[in-house]
Amino acid sequence: MKAHSNAEKLVRWLRQHQPATVAQIAANRVLNSRDASDAIQYGLRHGVFERTARPGMRANERVQYRLTGQPLPARKAAPAPSFDGLLEAWGIASTPPRLAAPTSRKLQLTD
Repeated sequence: MKAHSNAEKLVRWLRQHQPATVAQIAANRVLNSRDASDAIQYGLRHGVFERTARPGMRANERVQYRLTGQPLPARKAAPAPSFDGLLEAWGIASTPPRLAAPTSRKLQLTD
């Protein structure tokens, strides 16, 4: 998850350089402006960053971001691949049924 790892980078950088704008983040080569915007949106959704607007400033300096003190949510482990849903949709049993087998005969050759 790229947004999560970029948000982690941004959190580390903002600890020493807050408040900061997206332009400042990009100028310091922490992240490019697109990745910084995505990471900030991710952090805003999870309450990690807060936005402050400063009226009267230029467009790229108007909105600043700072840390709220909330930690980023833990990454979720990727689920293990499974075909159980497909097997069920196709009507295939995930465990083979036990079929009654006819009795077998043993043939022995003697001299």
